[in-house]
Amino acid sequence: MPHFVSATVAVLLFTAIPAMSYLIQPARSPVIRADGTVTLAVTAPGAASVQVTGNLVTEPVPMTAEAEGNWSVTIGPLAPGMYFYAFDVDGLRLPDTANPWVHAGLGAGTSILLVPAVPPAFYEEQDVPRGTAHLHRHHSHILGDERGYEVYTPPGYASDTDRRYPVLFLLHGYTDTEVTWRISGRADVILDNLIARGDAVPMIVVRPFGYAPRRTDDVAGEGADAWMHWFERVTPRFQAYLLDELLPRVEADYQLRAGADHRAIAGLSMGGGQSLFVGLGNPEIFAWIGAFSASVFRTLHGQLLTDPAELNRRLSLLWIGCGHDDFLYNANTAFLQRLDDLGIRHTAHLTAGDHSWPVWHQYLHQLLPLLFAQP
Repeated sequence: MPHFVSATVAVLLFTAIPAMSYLIQPARSPVIRADGTVTLAVTAPGAASVQVTGNLVTEPVPMTAEAEGNWSVTIGPLAPGMYFYAFDVDGLRLPDTANPWVHAGLGAGTSILLVPAVPPAFYEEQDVPRGTAHLHRHHSHILGDERGYEVYTPPGYASDTDRRYPVLFLLHGYTDTEVTWRISGRADVILDNLIARGDAVPMIVVRPFGYAPRRTDDVAGEGADAWMHWFERVTPRFQAYLLDELLPRVEADYQLRAGADHRAIAGLSMGGGQSLFVGLGNPEIFAWIGAFSASVFRTLHGQLLTDPAELNRRLSLLWIGCGHDDFLYNANTAFLQRLDDLGIRHTAHLTAGDHSWPVWHQYLHQLLPLLFAQP
């Protein structure tokens, strides 16, 4: 057992609680019914207006004032799926304080609810063996800050001390943190279900905190492309942390198989761009690369494509997915065209959908069975 594990949690954390029926006085929100209708409620004394916002409604829905400052609304029926919502109280955005399932990030939090499918969807908990998520904190000597990362170990890991596993580094998006793939991304649940069916190789998954602290001489760029400039400065420093500090740390404390053939890196949005940068720049370390709705830039990533023959020789998989309605679609298709022009082998997965979790759930579910597969 790693000596610096600060906490270990079963993957059953952060599951949907349809009606909060376990309490003596059940919480009033959210109440998810079998027909797909959902009642949401909040206490906001003195408020003039309260609305529900999020992807479970096409536009903000007014809530109805009740006694003692309570507000509620019933919406739906909703199709089975995972939804994100918040309350707008006189212009102030708030999560549902009665709902413990929250999308955690560096910005304003939103609440999550899951309308179950019949039979259960691939991202829903099923009666299968469960892996474990290990939560870590440590001081980074390379970046000079305190940061967290998570490590998922598959079912049976603790009881089989002789077995060694391949590893996937799974990177989050902008404003997210190391916990987001577990909570909002359902990564552990998806992988548990795939492993139970024999559709994915049991693997270890490492989820780092994906930012580097700003240096004192690092001044943010100006104009519409400021984010790109920030990303180009931060990503090489994050790469140094991942390769020179985090990877050796995880290799020392977990039962990992050695070699690029047993290492993968994948991520969404910012993390997709980081995965392409780290993976394409270090094919001798990672033979498997996945990028979902990636922040990909010709100036940053194009320089990594100068030796197509070497990439083709070393990479087992270069998988790039993006939705047609994603704001990064044009950038991804331009990058895919560049790969075509250079003759670099890859899998292009262009689908319906936008820059959102339902798309990324699907992509992860489709990528995981491909990783570490024997030719």
